[in-house]
Amino acid sequence: MIYRILGILFVISIFIPVEFHYLVGSLRIEAYRVVLGISLLYTVINIKDVLEKADLVDILLVIFTLLATASLIYNHGIQKGIESSGILTIEILGAFYLARGVITTPKSYYQINMLFVTTLAFLVIISLYEAFAQHRILHEWATRLTGHQSLDWRLYTHYYIRFGIMRTTNLFAHPILYGTIGAMFFPFIVLLALYRYRISYLLKILALLIGMISTLSSAPLLSVAFQGMTAVLAQYWSGAKRLWVAFAFSALSLFLIIEALSNRGVFAILISYLTFNPVTGYYRMLQWKYSMDDIAGSPVFGIGLHDWTRPEWMNSSIDSFWLLMTMQHGVFAGFILLSCSLYAVFNVLGDLHKHHPATRWMVKSWILAFMSLILIGFTVDYFGKIQPLFFFVLGSIGWAKYYPELNKAVAKVVRKSQIKAQRKQQTRL
Repeated sequence: MIYRILGILFVISIFIPVEFHYLVGSLRIEAYRVVLGISLLYTVINIKDVLEKADLVDILLVIFTLLATASLIYNHGIQKGIESSGILTIEILGAFYLARGVITTPKSYYQINMLFVTTLAFLVIISLYEAFAQHRILHEWATRLTGHQSLDWRLYTHYYIRFGIMRTTNLFAHPILYGTIGAMFFPFIVLLALYRYRISYLLKILALLIGMISTLSSAPLLSVAFQGMTAVLAQYWSGAKRLWVAFAFSALSLFLIIEALSNRGVFAILISYLTFNPVTGYYRMLQWKYSMDDIAGSPVFGIGLHDWTRPEWMNSSIDSFWLLMTMQHGVFAGFILLSCSLYAVFNVLGDLHKHHPATRWMVKSWILAFMSLILIGFTVDYFGKIQPLFFFVLGSIGWAKYYPELNKAVAKVVRKSQIKAQRKQQTRL
């Protein structure tokens, strides 16, 4: 019951504008961090139940958190290191175990995802107004209520107006955040509509698409493209493992050939093409190029929150979640987090065919969503509310490993509904 309440509060807190915060020294306290802090405390109190259900994902995630904590303390001293690592731990383990606690059945997975989808669908009206009126009305209201001007000033300039349309932020701090959150839950509503057709589901699909397009960002649209590619992988995974193993070796060989023959390297080529704006793509390529000096100089503990080496004309942002994690916390930490994420996907993917059709589409929707988050993470940094959401989504599939019990329960419910339908038909006759 406690987890359920915290889960609902977490969803609500994601849609609270960034202007609603309280500063404690240099720490910004927002509603979602308070919810996740309480969630982590409740998890520690019930640590016995957590340990009984722990698997390799839990172990790798805890190791990453410990390495990140060691990195921050090493680079910034005990006081600042503990403060920064405390927030990081809340956003990682608090979000992960909140999802594990609140989403324990297919029904709870459905409810949480539908809550996100429905809220995003209703917000599309605001997005259309913001885009065409070029007026960030929700943030203006939030500023009036709180007195905090929290958005980057550049979001109000011509840099964020394309084709006469303002890139929408809606309730979020940046267009990329809004678009990525929409992309996270897009596979769920699409597969639900395919499993059980309803007009309301199609309208929600359209609303999420409009919301993502209104951000005029490549990240959400690339997410959808990656989700389509992952859908093909999921469809044929169980029946063609040899084919995919051969494909993996071929891809690795191609990777090594390009790395050897190209003067830019694979990642530079990948980053330069995974964007609709050539200038943005080139800028991201330069981020990878210059940050490698910092990674090579501090491979074990990273550079923490210190500024990274770059030309004076470049700003401090890093547009890659995986690059930033590696640079800040070290090569081992970055590798462990990426391994944890990939293991979670392929472990669930391996058992996908064992699920009952009534739950299989839900599991597949998670695979599509999280795999796209992994891939898009190479071109987008998961800052702000996206970071805890990333780990919340990671923890939201823990129920799927109990597929034998779930299949029996689902089959029982299906049989009851079929018997009930037959009785109604007989009564009519």
